[in-house]
Amino acid sequence: MKTLFSFLLLCVITVSAFSQTQAGAVTVNVTGNRTKQIAVDSRYYTISNTSISSEQAVVINDLENGPHTLEIIRQNQYNKSVSTKSTFTLREGFSLVIDISPNGSITSSETRIDNRNTNSQAVLSVAAFNKIFAAAKKKTNSAARATYIETQLATINRRLTSKQASQLIQLVNSESLRLKLSKQSYSKISDTQNFSLVSNLLRSSANRTELSDYIALLSDEDEDNDTDVIAGSPMTDEQFRTIYAEVNVEYGSANKNYYLNNFFNKEYNFYTTSQAKQFIEMVTPELDRFELTKNAYRGITDKENYSDVYSLLNNTSNRTALIAYINAYDNTNVRPAMTDVQFNKLYQSVYYQNSTTARYTTINNAFTTSGNYFTAVQAKQIIPLVNIESSRLLLSKAVYKRLVDRANYTEFNSFLSVASRTDLYNYVRNYDNSNSNSGVVAMNETDYNQLYNSINSVWSTASRVNLTTEAFNNYSNYFTTFQVRRLVLLINSENDRLTLSKLAYDNVIDQANYSQLYDVFSNTNNRNDLANFVAGVQNGSGTVVKIPMTETEFNSMYRNVQFSFGFGAKMSALTEIFNKETNYFTVQQVKKLIPLVSDEDNRLQLAKASYNNITDQASFTELYDLFSLQASKDELASYVSNAYNNK
Repeated sequence: MKTLFSFLLLCVITVSAFSQTQAGAVTVNVTGNRTKQIAVDSRYYTISNTSISSEQAVVINDLENGPHTLEIIRQNQYNKSVSTKSTFTLREGFSLVIDISPNGSITSSETRIDNRNTNSQAVLSVAAFNKIFAAAKKKTNSAARATYIETQLATINRRLTSKQASQLIQLVNSESLRLKLSKQSYSKISDTQNFSLVSNLLRSSANRTELSDYIALLSDEDEDNDTDVIAGSPMTDEQFRTIYAEVNVEYGSANKNYYLNNFFNKEYNFYTTSQAKQFIEMVTPELDRFELTKNAYRGITDKENYSDVYSLLNNTSNRTALIAYINAYDNTNVRPAMTDVQFNKLYQSVYYQNSTTARYTTINNAFTTSGNYFTAVQAKQIIPLVNIESSRLLLSKAVYKRLVDRANYTEFNSFLSVASRTDLYNYVRNYDNSNSNSGVVAMNETDYNQLYNSINSVWSTASRVNLTTEAFNNYSNYFTTFQVRRLVLLINSENDRLTLSKLAYDNVIDQANYSQLYDVFSNTNNRNDLANFVAGVQNGSGTVVKIPMTETEFNSMYRNVQFSFGFGAKMSALTEIFNKETNYFTVQQVKKLIPLVSDEDNRLQLAKASYNNITDQASFTELYDLFSLQASKDELASYVSNAYNNK
């Protein structure tokens, strides 16, 4: 018999163990036919489920507030009974729902008791629900069914689960009637954290928004500060560790696969790409992994990072099939945008920021937070709160992947210049035709961790930069943006980070996510520099991209020249450096090197030699300050003009 888990603490808030205040009901929902009995405080209840999909609810109304024991007696694959014990705590003013899945795993949720309706503490029993459902189903049309359900919601003195409410509302075909019943049912729901089962029945985005606003207003009127889990938000690290431990103790890959398919198919489970990837890695067979990667996609909160799971599939055809599945899914399942209430709160938080930088940071965080989605109109309202044109462009790119109506991104034309509009258009075109569908796969986790550790273990900054440069220069290496980010953060110098970020770009499989690197720079100029570089590459100019040498490499070169002694040694060293075609410099770097020689004619010769190696030639005029003679400045200007005209 596979062990379920050693101990599960369902509630951790301490209360008086034997309060005399009336406690809420405890409902234990059992799914599947392996659980034969449950016992709460040594009181036994027989479970009569006959199939893996059968459900039975045990409702207990007479428990006192405080800690209680729960025992689960299950039958394993060898028909032997095995008992597992855990504890839970019933808090004053709350009802508790405990769900036991077919594989024996346990989840729980609390619901605050509505003191305005003290008779609605207990959850409607399965038998009572079945009677209401059957009676509603017998009605001849949607209007009659809606009227009957509305009457039942108004008169029953028990709560419903989100699943029960969704089953009833599905009997009604009219969208407007579904919206009306959804609003009415919310105050009766025992597990509001699962209310997405009801809201997802609404096909219209406007109706889902109206329902969300209605619920938000109810929440604003509630003086209790307890926060429920928000539907659509990823599981916490603690929840992840609990589920991971439960999967890990399942015996064999087949049982792990069964557990995970059941978990991923639950509409109320949400998780990050990283969490899903760790789950799927626990299953070995390629075909099982392939099915899991498809089933898991529904609950992913950071879908833009889902390419990270491609490395779990060794078969190219499976990766291609997964990409096709994802594209089809995205075309038919659009996440609802942020509600007006949520957006207004975000807007106000940005509006009252004291600086443009703070406003930009707040908006960018909102645009890159998993689970946040926006309409083009919402983005159009909030981005202009930032005054700087380059920042507006960056935000427009960042929000594109979060738009629920991407076809309307041209709304941004109203606050962008012509040049920025063109830049954004090219970005959108590149994003929509991303090479993520080409079948190219990022470095697998084992090889990547080996690379990361080899760089991290090196003490010298110069060696770290050299190893990272070597990795990015290897055209057979492919990375995700997240992998590049981790490597770049091993480097302390922002200038080196910038150089390496540019160097890595061609090797990244999810280039549309490259804006996630911008926050590794505290210097706004560096962020803008990287953004302009990316935009230039995306525009497809066809020219060779020149990347200046890293700060570490430059400092080493500078010291070698500085300590070159002998007649003409420095001049010879610099001439050789500037004549090497693969050496690229910024104007500032060249401006430091040339003064190592004092003769003005030699300086002029070096300035000319350096021109083709300069990455920011628009700033080349800054070198004129190195010359005291106007004739030297004029000669250099004439050289640059001829070089430019002869390109």
